[in-house]
Amino acid sequence: MNKFFRFILIALLGIFVSCSTNSNKKTIDYTGIGELQTKDYIDHLAAAGGYYLAYEETKTIKLRPDTIEFLESIYDRLVSNNQLILNLNERPTFYIIQHKSPFLFSLPRSQFFFSTALIERYLKSEELFVAAFAAEVVRSQRYIYEKKIMLPLGFYNTEKMIGLTKLKFDTKQQVSEWTYFVLKRAGYDASAYLNWIQIQNRNTLDFSMYLGDSVGISKEEHLFKNFMTKQGVMGVEKRFNEANSSKNFYKLLNNVASRK
Repeated sequence: MNKFFRFILIALLGIFVSCSTNSNKKTIDYTGIGELQTKDYIDHLAAAGGYYLAYEETKTIKLRPDTIEFLESIYDRLVSNNQLILNLNERPTFYIIQHKSPFLFSLPRSQFFFSTALIERYLKSEELFVAAFAAEVVRSQRYIYEKKIMLPLGFYNTEKMIGLTKLKFDTKQQVSEWTYFVLKRAGYDASAYLNWIQIQNRNTLDFSMYLGDSVGISKEEHLFKNFMTKQGVMGVEKRFNEANSSKNFYKLLNNVASRK
């Protein structure tokens, strides 16, 4: 009988130690990465979009109804398939800025900004466009913006807006990984996000205003390749066929090319 109680005691101690050990393990919660807790700053950053659009040097393209519908359909597909972390009730606004440099950025309240140079030179396939856009959807909805000094200038130019929305390297890496899962859950080719990173890495001079640091993008590509390998993705080097894009995507390209 004593041996039996001794066996039970040892077993209970083993369970207790096991539970204690597991409770100390660190887990990554991507749903909260970089999330701002200061509502005032979120509101100020969101309002900066209005100042940027009102700035005399900011020229936008008028988006056609079918272009807006197409962009909203991508947004809805991304969000509706990731409602644990994204809010379908938050409606997006889109702006295409006439600019010679390639860039895109987002602001809180689902405000999205793309340059004409980015779309015309680099996002010529729908898969690449969606991949780049998805990261901004994640950032905007999760308020993944680092708190920075915002001077009450009354106006913001493109360089200022890009500076306000840049992320530290570690945070950017986490956003990239979470974007991969968001794309995958929405039924898109998540490997396209690697191609978006590679485009920036191969054209660092053209993306100099957007990237700032050309060294970081090389490291970002290396780490994201390793991440994809861990996900069991083989043959990560891939070329996307522009012909696989939808008619609606070509209407977007036409809207940009015509500038009206």
